[in-house]
Amino acid sequence: MKPYYQDDAVTIYHGDCRDILPTLEPVDLVLTDPPYGVGMNYLSYDDTRDNWIELMDWFIPLSKLSTAMTILPCSRILELGHFYRNYPPDWLMCWYKGSPGTSAFVGFNDWEPLLVYGKIHGLQMHDYFYAQPEPFDNGHPCPKPLAWAKWLIAKSTAQTVLDPFMGSETTLRAAKDLGRKAIGIEIEERYCEIAAKRMSQMVMELCEIEERCREIAAERTPQMAMEL
Repeated sequence: MKPYYQDDAVTIYHGDCRDILPTLEPVDLVLTDPPYGVGMNYLSYDDTRDNWIELMDWFIPLSKLSTAMTILPCSRILELGHFYRNYPPDWLMCWYKGSPGTSAFVGFNDWEPLLVYGKIHGLQMHDYFYAQPEPFDNGHPCPKPLAWAKWLIAKSTAQTVLDPFMGSETTLRAAKDLGRKAIGIEIEERYCEIAAKRMSQMVMELCEIEERCREIAAERTPQMAMEL
């Protein structure tokens, strides 16, 4: 399948992850935050149906791509219970958000459990971490903070990271910043467009920095020769 966007570090596919996942090569880490409470397909925040989720047929092909995956911040009890019943995780981690938290059963919760499947290669850490939610508008209804993805990716030796529910491209941006390769899949084209523009801008900025460094080096070389 032809990528929607691709550079040296990032590949973005526009489409249904259930169709694209079987075509991909294995990856080192899956880090994703599927949309919740958005219809029976559990695929898009733009799906406004209020039905609860059935078994997610995207999980089976996803689990075959990696022996390690950290998925699903579960702020809602129903969501957590659904996955525990049908796809019991190997472990739980705690994402401590600090305050303000999100709406919860008894008021506001300042933490979310992360469901961990498989073994995260090279991971040496506590099973809890802190990442403050970031109040910014990036065109997505439920963006995760960049620090959230960076902390999880940086703690592993994974060189290729996959996010089958890319959304606002937090996982891809974190992986690229850390020098890892990333693959993102998104069913809503408008989010693919936002992500592609941001990734293109990052590439342009990097090229400009590299070009300026070469100019500075060229300017200094004759002066250094004279001084010698």
